[in-house]
Amino acid sequence: MSKRCTFIALSNQKGGVGKSTMTVLLASYFHYVKGKNVAVIDCDYPQFSIQALRSRNMKNVERSEFLQQLLCRQYERTGKKAYPVLTSGPGKVLETADRLSGNSDILFFDLPGTVNTPGILEAIINMDYVFTPAVQDRMDYVLTPIIADRMVMQSSLSFVATLRDFIRQYPEAPLKEILLFWNKIDGRVSREVYRHYNEIFEKIGLKTLSTVMPDMERYNKETSSGGQTFFRSTYFPPSEKLLKGSNMDVLAGEIERIIHLKSDKT
Repeated sequence: MSKRCTFIALSNQKGGVGKSTMTVLLASYFHYVKGKNVAVIDCDYPQFSIQALRSRNMKNVERSEFLQQLLCRQYERTGKKAYPVLTSGPGKVLETADRLSGNSDILFFDLPGTVNTPGILEAIINMDYVFTPAVQDRMDYVLTPIIADRMVMQSSLSFVATLRDFIRQYPEAPLKEILLFWNKIDGRVSREVYRHYNEIFEKIGLKTLSTVMPDMERYNKETSSGGQTFFRSTYFPPSEKLLKGSNMDVLAGEIERIIHLKSDKT
C-alpha cells in the first residue's frame, strides 16, 4: 500500500444509531471546514446509503442555481473539490483504500452493521480508529429506564467485545483504539444516566468520547432544489445556522485531538 493516511471507521451492530449520517457529517466537516483531504469508502452493502446520498446531492445541485453558486463560492474560498465516495465490500477495503490513500489525510469507512459480514473483522483491525455510536432509546427509556438501557447497550457492547477478542489474535494490526460516543441523545434525560454508563465502560476498559451528540431533526436535513439550509451533504459542510448547537464542531475537534495526540506519540 502507498502512503498510509489515517483510517477512521464508524461501525456498530445496532441499526439506526446514525453511523452513516455521522460518517458523512464528519467527512464533510473535516474536508470543507478543517481543510483535510478526505475520502469516503461506503462498505455498507447492500444499501450503500452514502453513495445514494451523493447521487441525491448531485441531482439537487444540477437543479438548483443557488446550490451551484454556493458550490462555486466554496471552491473559490477553499480550493476544495467534492471528496471521493467509493463503494466496496469489506473484503476489498484495503484494495479500495490503496486507490485513495496517497492523496488523502483521512479515509472514512462506513462499515456494515454486523460482524457476521465476511471480511468485516479483517477490515476493522486494519483501521486506525473505530468509533462506535451508542444511543438511548427515548420511548423505552421513559417506560423502563434500567432494562431499556441495558437492551440498547447490549448490542454495542457485544460488538466491541467481539472485536476485542478478534484483535488479540493480531497484536501487530494497525488498529489503535475503539471508542464509543453517545449519539441521538434526548436532552430531557439526566446526564447521570450517561455518567453511570461511562463509569461502567471505563471499568471494562472501554473509552468514551466526552462529546455528546443531541437528538436533532436537523441531522437529516439534506440539500434540496428549493432549500437554502441543510445539514447532511457530501458537497457541503452543515449550514452555519444549523451547525450552532449541534456539537458537530465539538465532536470533530475531539476526534482531531485524539488523532494528533496518538500520532505525536508514535
